[in-house]
Amino acid sequence: MSDYTSGNINFTGLGSGTDFQSLIDGLIKLERVHINRLESWKSTWSDKVEKFQELNTELLSLQTTLKSMDTLDEFMTKAVSTTDADTATATATSEADITSHTVEINQLAKNDIVVGFNGLDKESDPYFTSTGTFSFSYAGQSVTLSNIPSGTTMQGFVNMINNHADTRDKIRAATINDGDKVHLQIYGLDLGADNQIILSNISGAVFDETDFFRSQNAQNSQIKVDGYPFLAAQWIERDTNTIDDVIPGVTLNLKKTTPAGSPINIGITTDKEGMVENVQKYVDQTNKVRQMIKDLTSVTTSSDSAKGSILTGNYGVELLVGQRLKEVVASRGIGFSWFVEDAATGNTSGDRYSALSQLGIKTNADSGGANMGLLELDTEELTKALNDDPMAVAKLFSANYLGESESPNLTYLSHISGVTKPGQYNIQYEVAGGKLISASINGVTASVDSDTWQITGPSGTDASGMAIRVENRADGTYGNSDSDAADAMNINLKLGKIGETVEILGDITSDNGPLEILQDNYNTIMNNIDKKIEYEEDRIAMKKRMLTQKYARLDELLGNYQGQSASLTASITSMMKG
Repeated sequence: MSDYTSGNINFTGLGSGTDFQSLIDGLIKLERVHINRLESWKSTWSDKVEKFQELNTELLSLQTTLKSMDTLDEFMTKAVSTTDADTATATATSEADITSHTVEINQLAKNDIVVGFNGLDKESDPYFTSTGTFSFSYAGQSVTLSNIPSGTTMQGFVNMINNHADTRDKIRAATINDGDKVHLQIYGLDLGADNQIILSNISGAVFDETDFFRSQNAQNSQIKVDGYPFLAAQWIERDTNTIDDVIPGVTLNLKKTTPAGSPINIGITTDKEGMVENVQKYVDQTNKVRQMIKDLTSVTTSSDSAKGSILTGNYGVELLVGQRLKEVVASRGIGFSWFVEDAATGNTSGDRYSALSQLGIKTNADSGGANMGLLELDTEELTKALNDDPMAVAKLFSANYLGESESPNLTYLSHISGVTKPGQYNIQYEVAGGKLISASINGVTASVDSDTWQITGPSGTDASGMAIRVENRADGTYGNSDSDAADAMNINLKLGKIGETVEILGDITSDNGPLEILQDNYNTIMNNIDKKIEYEEDRIAMKKRMLTQKYARLDELLGNYQGQSASLTASITSMMKG
């Protein structure tokens, strides 16, 4: 017999002994070549989506890290020391001055406590022998619990006071066992002299209001700060032992009194080491993302070829993600202005630091170097800047919509979060007849309120929701449309580099961001590939059925021919024998 070959298909022999299944399998294998190509193509897109997801996760991680230090109080920590931590401790925000204070504590704030003289044998004994009432005043507010059931035990009455809607936010009840009797105790929940408990009417109980005595009198805390108030009998009083409104930016936590005339000392310093750590964290975490983008989009070259990474040439990653993060470092801070010093007068204007390069943070541009494209931090330059003006450093990193006026004619008041955009705003206004009659922000007419002397940012602009108060109210026209002019009036709504990065990361990773759009596009491509594969699978399945039917008929025909051949052979043999 002969061998027949067609492409990669081999079969031997004819007739009913032919291996048609191998023939069909070989033909179908050839038909699946296109499906294999489609599946390989889909795998490439799937790998890209996976890398997008990994990048998205890394960007979200960076955003979370930066959110932990995107305000002045988080970024610029102040260290507070005290000469007696058992007497008082303190914390400070970024607003606290670098200085020291003396604190004398005459008394601590206390709550009011009243206790019954007489008691019962046990908590389960009836406290009310008939239907009764319990009336009292607390902090000047009168409260009455009426229709207290006869037979209510002391513990039951304690539970009633502690859970009743009219009393649970004002007073608490408890029991005191002196070893002989159990006494009822009632105490106020608030500190301060104004929060006294006055029992006015207890009826139906075994003991009335005259049975109670005041075991602790409500009182305010009393302190002197830096020797003030000066007179011995005068004190600064508060209804709390946590005082945050006496020394700007400082919260005092009072624990016990000081001996007369022997104050403790509170010292406040800037935690510069902590600020350096925050800057290093910003650089390191940003570099982690930059390195990932670099790896995903790099091109490896050799003597005779170049090979790209999985996302090389991807517009979304290289431009919409990578370039935006690079611009944060290279650009001036949003709402910041360049620092200018007049050599003749010594007067200065603008921000001491308005770009990260002034703090020793730069992008490595050494072509071909391992750190090319990554941030580098000069800690000596950063330390020098921190020594010169730590607040200016903190503002450049973590000012969070910090509004400041460059002109004494205006005071920044407020903005609406999520509406007002950070940036520099040029203000002009006119006063006539002692009234504010008009104003503009960046050349656009703004709303004015002549009664409050307030200017409000026009809707539909970046200044929408911003409120400014006019301080120079003499008749005249003020401001200059040229923001750099000597008589220009600018309001700066500052967003530090950390906040700027956080907002960019929010845009990039949002549902409408470039990564999500690219993933959606790639998923669409993969879905279309799946449809093509499904079409090919259906086509091949149909072809396999046709081939099976075709070769089944052929096998049947060959079988018939084989039968006829056998019959003829037998007849010829019989004739030859005859």
